[in-house]
Amino acid sequence: MFQKETVSEEELVNQKMAELNMNEVDVYPMFEDCDENQPKQIQKQCFEGEIAAFYAGILSQQQFVVEDDINDTVYVYFLIDKTGIISLQKIEKSALIAQALPQLDSLLQKKTDSIPTIFPAQKQGIKVASKFVLPIIVNSEYK
Repeated sequence: MFQKETVSEEELVNQKMAELNMNEVDVYPMFEDCDENQPKQIQKQCFEGEIAAFYAGILSQQQFVVEDDINDTVYVYFLIDKTGIISLQKIEKSALIAQALPQLDSLLQKKTDSIPTIFPAQKQGIKVASKFVLPIIVNSEYK
């Protein structure tokens, strides 16, 4: 005779949760110009390109005066919550950049508040929070 193996609802939920990769999303956060019907890699490139262009535009409008040549990278950590609100979590920079550009943190924080609307990431059709790191290359010459 056949025996039917029964699995509890809790075991099914635990099994399903183990299968989910919570470090990946199904749909990346998107700006209005990005297309959610594109493959995931294209969505990611669109989002990263839009956010990089936003900050590049802001930084290019600034007149920074430095006393040393700088060739370094600043890492800006963001959180986009499940409603699409972006917040700057942390800025990682060298002591040289901290000394040469003391106003950089406040500028990035202020401009983050004016970023265009972002549609949040999704996992299995549910809006979820996501974290991103934006590297900003600082390259200047003292004249």
